[in-house]
Amino acid sequence: MKLSVACNFDDALLAGLAGHPVYEIYGKLTSDYFGGGRPSFYLPEVRRPALERYVKRTHTAGIEFNYLLNALAMGNREYTREGQRNAEELLAWLDGIGVDSVTVANIFFLRLVKRRHPRIKVRVSSHMHTDNPRKVRFWVDNGADYVVVSETNIHRELAVLAAMQEAAAGVELQLIVNNWCRQDCAIASNHAVTLNAASQEGSKGFPIDYCSLVCNELRVREPVNYLRANWIRPEDLHVYEALGYHNFKIVERNTPTPILLRRVAAYAGRRYDGNLLDLVQNYAYPEEAYEGRAKDAYSLRRMVKYFGKPRAANLLKFGKVVDFGKTASVLYPRRGPNPVQIDNRALDGFLDRFKDKSCLDVDCEACRYCHEWAERTVHIDPAWRARMRGDVDELLGELDSGGFWEPYLTTLRRHASRARELGRRALGLGAAPAVAPAPREAAASEPRRPVVRLPVLPNEHAPRPPVPGRAGAPRAAGRVIDEPPP
Repeated sequence: MKLSVACNFDDALLAGLAGHPVYEIYGKLTSDYFGGGRPSFYLPEVRRPALERYVKRTHTAGIEFNYLLNALAMGNREYTREGQRNAEELLAWLDGIGVDSVTVANIFFLRLVKRRHPRIKVRVSSHMHTDNPRKVRFWVDNGADYVVVSETNIHRELAVLAAMQEAAAGVELQLIVNNWCRQDCAIASNHAVTLNAASQEGSKGFPIDYCSLVCNELRVREPVNYLRANWIRPEDLHVYEALGYHNFKIVERNTPTPILLRRVAAYAGRRYDGNLLDLVQNYAYPEEAYEGRAKDAYSLRRMVKYFGKPRAANLLKFGKVVDFGKTASVLYPRRGPNPVQIDNRALDGFLDRFKDKSCLDVDCEACRYCHEWAERTVHIDPAWRARMRGDVDELLGELDSGGFWEPYLTTLRRHASRARELGRRALGLGAAPAVAPAPREAAASEPRRPVVRLPVLPNEHAPRPPVPGRAGAPRAAGRVIDEPPP
C-alpha cells in the first residue's frame, strides 16, 4: 500500500504521518498564474517561501512532494509568450526547490515538463477522466509517470479497472479513495473549470461554487447519492489490491489536521468504525478540529478577501450565501454532530453486487440496489434537511433568476417597499391601498370608438382667406385632428 495525502501545510501533519505508509503529499500555492483544481478561498494561505520550507521538511520526513498544476482550462494563456514565461519561471522554481512531481491536466503540460524538466515526474490528473484502457495507453505513450483514475464513474467497474491495469504496462495507476462526487456526474468537467478559474492569480470572477450547490441539493433531495458516489471504504481496499492497485490518494486539502490524520489511520488500518462522512465529506468539519492558524479557514477576513467584490455581484444578496454556509457548514465550522449519519460498518457487503455486475448498461431507477441500501443506512436529521433544502432553493433561485446581480438600487427599493408594508401592518393599517390605473391605461383596454376628422376653423380675428370657388382662391385647408363624436 502507498498513500498520497492532501497537504494543508500544517507542521503537525508531517509528524502525524509518521508510521503510516505515506510516500507523498500533494498541494500548491493558494493561487498561481494557471490555477488548480480547488478555489483559493478553499485552501490554506501559502506563499512561495512557506511552500519551499515545507518541501524541505517533507523531504526530511522521508516523503515526496507533488505540486498541482492541474488547471483544466487556462484561457489559452499557456500558448502565449506571457504564459510561456510564467510557466517556465514557475517550473524552474519548482525544480529548484526539489519538488518531486507535478500533476497536470492537459497534454501540452505533460510533454512540456517531460522535455524541459526531465527530473520532475509527471502525473495525469483525475480531471482528465481516465476511465478505460484506451485513455490509459494514450497517457502512457505520451510519457506519464502516474495516471489518476477518473474520480466520478469507474471505481465500481471492476472488470474495466482490471483492463486498465493491463494497459498501463507498469505505469502506476492511482485511485482516489474518499472522493464523494456523484456517480457519472454530468457536470464534473464544468465544475473543474470553474474551480481552477477561482485559484488563478488576479481572477476577477466571483467564486460562487454553483456546481457544488446543485450537487448538494441533489444529495439532500435524493439521499441515494451519498452511496452512489465513488468512494472506497478502508475495508474494501483488498478488492482493488487484487486487481493490481496499490497507490491510493486521500483528499482534501482544506481538511483540518486531526480529521486528515484520522482518514490516513483508517485507510492504513483498513477499518473505520464511525460515520462514513468523516472519511469522505469535504466540508462540515467540526469546530474543535480547527487549531491555531487553521481557524483562519472561516475568518471574516478571509471571507471579505475572496467574496468582497461589490462590482462583481450584488452583495446585498450575499446573506443567502451565508445562510446556506451556516446550515451546510461551508465557510463555517460545524457545531454539534453531523446531521447526516451513515454507519460505515453497516455498509459491509455493499460492494459485493459490483464484483460480478456492471452499472454501465443499467438504469439506476430500474436497478435500485443503492436505493435499498440508502434506505437502511443513510439517516438525515429532518429539521436540518428541511432547512438545507430551503436555503439551497433560495440561493439557487437568486442565481438562476439573475437577482444575485441586479442593481443595488433595485434591491434597496424592494426592501424599502417591504419595510413600509410591514410598518403599516404593525400599525394595524392593513395593506397599502391599490393605486387605480391611469385613465389612459384604463381606456387602452376598451374598444376604440370611431373617429371623426374635422378641420380646425380659422380664428375669427385673423384675416379671412379668399372665398373658395372664386378665381385664384386656394382650396380651404386646415390642420386635421382626431376627435371622437359626442
